[in-house]
Amino acid sequence: MRLLGPLELTYDGAVCDIGGTRQRVVLAMLALNANRVTPIDQLIDAVWDTEPPTTARAQIQICISALRRILSTAGGTTKIRTRAPGYLLEIAESDLDTAQFAGLVTSARAHVDAGRMSEAVATLRSALALWRGFALAGLQSELVRRGAAQLEDERLAAIMERIRLDLTLGRHEEIVGELFALVKEHPLRERLYEFLMLALYRSGRQAEALEVCRRARATMMEELGIELGQGVRRLETAILNSDPELDIAPSNPPPAARATPAAAQAEQQFVVPRRLPASIADFTGRQVQLSEITRVLSDEDDSEDRYGMRVVAISGKGGVGKSTLALRAAHELRDIYPDGHLYGDLESPNSQERVRGMLARFLRALGVDGNAIPDDEEERADLYRSRMASRRVLVVLDGATNEDQVIPLLPAGPGCAVIVTSRAPLSGLPGAHTVDIDVFDVDRSLEMLGKIIGANRLETERDAAVELVTLCGGLPLAIRIAGARLASRPHWRIDVLAARLRNGVRRLDELSYRGLVLRSNIGLSYRSLTPVARSLFRRFSLISTADFPAWTSAALLDIDPFDAYEVLESLVEAQLLDTVQYPGEKLRYRFHDLIRDFAIERLQDEETDTERNVVVRRLLGAWLARVDQAHRKEYGGDYTILHGDAPRWDGARELEDLDEIGDQIAWLEAERRSLVTAVHLAADYGLSEACWDIALTSVTLFEVKGHFDDWRETADRALAAAEAAGDRRGQAATLYSLGAMNSLQTRLAEAERCYAAALEIFTEIGDEHGAALVLRGEATVDRMRARGADMLRRYEEALAKMRAVGDRVGEAHILQNLAKVKIDEGETEEASAMLETSLTRFRQAGYLRGEAQALSRFAELHLYTNQLDQAHQELNRVLLIVRNIGDRIGEAYALYRLGVVRQRTGRLDNAETTLQHALSLAQQVGDRMVAGMAHYAVAEIALARGKAETGADHVAAAHELFVELGSTVWHAKTLILRSDIHQGDGADEMATQDLRQAIELLSTVSSVEAMRLREELERNRGSAIYR
Repeated sequence: MRLLGPLELTYDGAVCDIGGTRQRVVLAMLALNANRVTPIDQLIDAVWDTEPPTTARAQIQICISALRRILSTAGGTTKIRTRAPGYLLEIAESDLDTAQFAGLVTSARAHVDAGRMSEAVATLRSALALWRGFALAGLQSELVRRGAAQLEDERLAAIMERIRLDLTLGRHEEIVGELFALVKEHPLRERLYEFLMLALYRSGRQAEALEVCRRARATMMEELGIELGQGVRRLETAILNSDPELDIAPSNPPPAARATPAAAQAEQQFVVPRRLPASIADFTGRQVQLSEITRVLSDEDDSEDRYGMRVVAISGKGGVGKSTLALRAAHELRDIYPDGHLYGDLESPNSQERVRGMLARFLRALGVDGNAIPDDEEERADLYRSRMASRRVLVVLDGATNEDQVIPLLPAGPGCAVIVTSRAPLSGLPGAHTVDIDVFDVDRSLEMLGKIIGANRLETERDAAVELVTLCGGLPLAIRIAGARLASRPHWRIDVLAARLRNGVRRLDELSYRGLVLRSNIGLSYRSLTPVARSLFRRFSLISTADFPAWTSAALLDIDPFDAYEVLESLVEAQLLDTVQYPGEKLRYRFHDLIRDFAIERLQDEETDTERNVVVRRLLGAWLARVDQAHRKEYGGDYTILHGDAPRWDGARELEDLDEIGDQIAWLEAERRSLVTAVHLAADYGLSEACWDIALTSVTLFEVKGHFDDWRETADRALAAAEAAGDRRGQAATLYSLGAMNSLQTRLAEAERCYAAALEIFTEIGDEHGAALVLRGEATVDRMRARGADMLRRYEEALAKMRAVGDRVGEAHILQNLAKVKIDEGETEEASAMLETSLTRFRQAGYLRGEAQALSRFAELHLYTNQLDQAHQELNRVLLIVRNIGDRIGEAYALYRLGVVRQRTGRLDNAETTLQHALSLAQQVGDRMVAGMAHYAVAEIALARGKAETGADHVAAAHELFVELGSTVWHAKTLILRSDIHQGDGADEMATQDLRQAIELLSTVSSVEAMRLREELERNRGSAIYR
């Protein structure tokens, strides 16, 4: 397989026919991702740069089949495997020219490290000889061209390394012509200008070298609007000064030329260095931080320390603009530090060697002859401090990794100042004033983008620009790259690039422009981590919520929570994770969106499917263990719940010491989106048991808080997962959950359908507990439908099963519902006994919500017996409980009943206020039943006060709700009340029609309340109804 030129597939030296353009594009994409999965969506995007046809997937599959036949016919070992979510090209490195190229480049680096420069050059020449032209030439696919561009960058990097080595070996005259051609081909590569200038200077062509620099400066300003980098400008200064450092260093300098003692060098003449790189022309924002830095490092600062050097340490994630801010501040402070300005770039894999080299550079900049620089690092640092002791010099140290890197480079003089930038905060740097910077908000992001592409162009597509900078996450480097791409393609609309960035799989590919590559920038932070921290970073990408709790780190790594938390904090220090604190909640952690994209890539590339599966099972096991614990704290045990056989993570027991679940409902609320995501994650990995178990147990929260959208989303996904796995018990459990949800929302027909299907399966598999829960739910629907006989039969059957399986909370629920039947029948003593038993069961379990429901039923009993004070007291207790536990639905019902009690006592003002509150809360949580009842009670009060119009409005609202809900008795009650309004208006015929309809409705149901209402109507208004 040959990609380094036009795409070719050869076997035994013969070129194979790959087929048409589509097949060539598909093969190119697979080869660019050799031995890694290429998602089918990416293949579609590659084949169709614009809108793909509806048959795109089918056409890709046809291309894959054809390519498989070609590879099979060729007879080699290369195969195309199907791997979710796409395909994988399985190919030996020896059969792929890109892999051969990479291997030779790696070998060349090894030669360099060993000092074998000539061998390194020869190896690089062999690597470059593999190229037959532009990579993947002739393929017009945007995605393929982007991959080819990356290969071209690797080729250029190899060429530049070979040229650097040629210069080291004194071959400057031989490469001048090649360098002129390369500069013309790559006019924005500053390193090439440096090489050409140095080669010309060493060839005795100093004037030409300076002319090259002038042309480079003009090109950069015209194309990008920026000044040349410090490397080219330093070289220009050195050429102007005929700096001997530019000459080829002799391999064995004579003894006289070697370093002399540091003390002797202190007497050398001090040179004023001006080494600051240029500040960019489109500097944006950061005015507050800029003012803070200049104040601290200028005479405006009020510091009383006359001997201490001033240090500002700027920290922030990669690409956030630390270097830009540091250089802008340094330029504003230039006049305050007249003795010079030094700049050092510390980003290097070998930080210690970087510090040694930086000390040498600084000493040369300060006028110390190269031969007089000591070999020992400490002696270099001593000499550096001596040269700076009585001067006012500003030092900028860019990209520091840690404090140890910085300390040797700090001058000792009280007149000096240092600006340090780093990703991790340098909190251990003595006396440093810290400045942390974050990403831009939308307004600042748009301002920056406008400076790059032009304000007029931005304003014509402002909505698309807002989306673009949002997809860049406000990260200045990402915005600069996006802006540069748009600036280089004035024919592109902004929404074209925004559309490309929407695809998370390719977002980092899109955020690359010539020398600016966001992926590489993030990679610097990633590579600085320990192996275990890299694992945690990758695995956090499995959690797709906006943020996540600290304890998940222990589950992802399967280690002690205290150790896991230390690893987690190292990611925060490396600016790869952010922290977020919500009011009243524990600290949580989150990714920047673009960093999450990078983590997903690393997870895909560095961990196998098997490894990911193990981690996901452990994470879901941790969620199961934690949500089980919350349910048990709420209900006092594993009551009214069904569990699957999915394993719980053993380490979850140790989490309680660090992340105790105090208020279980508050804890569940904080983790609500995480629980929903866990259900989807389990389904994605085919883990049906874990999926429906988490979904069912999360109802503990969804029911209390009225999160019906989350309830439906998780139950639907769990049901689909159970059906796909053939998990009958899982299907029944989720159907039961859907039935309960529909019942609460008074979608009674749907509730009946779900309950019936669930009961059939539970009966089939012999699950008594599941059957008991469903029967209880069906009985509740019967009560709402006013089907008294069916309700009693099902409640009695459910009660027997609950007692058989030992579900004491389920038993208590049924008893308090049966007590309601006894109240309606007037059997108050039996109702009271049932409620006492129910209340005891709830209190023994510590289930506060159940206790509130039993007390509320007691209030109904007191209301029935006209003990209004006792009813009022019970409902006040209920309100105290439901508000403490955050049960908003329970609060709505309690307020409604309290309003009715106040109405009965004649306190109409208080009653109306309470009922309006109940109505508002019912509408917020989506409980239409209590909303309808509240409307009805408010209508009664309005009519009692003679406000017929207001009463009519509330009756109409109640009537509409009860018709929708299919609540027969309440429907009839609203008709009776509406009849009173018609009668008051003199509309006797309409009043009679409402009464007749009410009688008809009540005749269709068999509940005690329905029969009593019908008897009252016939007794009191029979003459009007039957005339």
